[in-house]
Amino acid sequence: MERAAIQKACLLVYPSEWVAESAARDYGADRSKISVIPFGANLEQIPPRENILRKEKSEQCRLLFVGVDWVRKGGDIAFETLIKLREMGVPAELTVCGCVPPKQSMRTAMTVIPFIDKHDETQSRRLAELYFKSDFLLLPTRAECFGIVFCEANAFGLPAITTDTGGVSGAVHNGENGFALPVSAGASEYAKLISELWRDRVAYSSLARSSRTAFEQRLNWDAWGTQMAKSLAAIC
Repeated sequence: MERAAIQKACLLVYPSEWVAESAARDYGADRSKISVIPFGANLEQIPPRENILRKEKSEQCRLLFVGVDWVRKGGDIAFETLIKLREMGVPAELTVCGCVPPKQSMRTAMTVIPFIDKHDETQSRRLAELYFKSDFLLLPTRAECFGIVFCEANAFGLPAITTDTGGVSGAVHNGENGFALPVSAGASEYAKLISELWRDRVAYSSLARSSRTAFEQRLNWDAWGTQMAKSLAAIC
């Protein structure tokens, strides 16, 4: 059914080059019909840019993990990264939002929020506060088609530390709005990168600002709509 739909379509729009390549390689899609347009952030309220530009790293290195699947999202690596950072003398803490880690992956420097309903105004504000007060979105995901959570984090000037797998590179560009490490990277590599960025106030501030710029320029639904309009006009 997927192949038939792709063959009949006049336009094929995907959020990342990885997905687009799969359409061509695995389903025989005509590359001339393909457009790659990143998704945007699913947020009801976008924080003002001036609020984000005043953001500085906190005295604690606050890490935020957002995901409903602890294993697929790399929860074990995130937990081990927390331990490594603290062993390195970095006063790190980890907030897990969206799932409950296994008992062996719990410690005093962790806060667990099993579920947040973004359609509830109070809970939505709580999620926004987590994005704003955190220093890094830590998501060492094992499999990802794109990752709208990266767009949401960047709206708050929150850099993403993640994995270069699947379509992640369509959202996270190294040095612009975060870093995507190789799939083979372990907790030590994640901790080293986070430690270096967090200890360098100038480098962190620059990354936070460029993360917000990435959201404004390409990771929002208005930008998606503009590119979609152009792609639709081209075939009409």
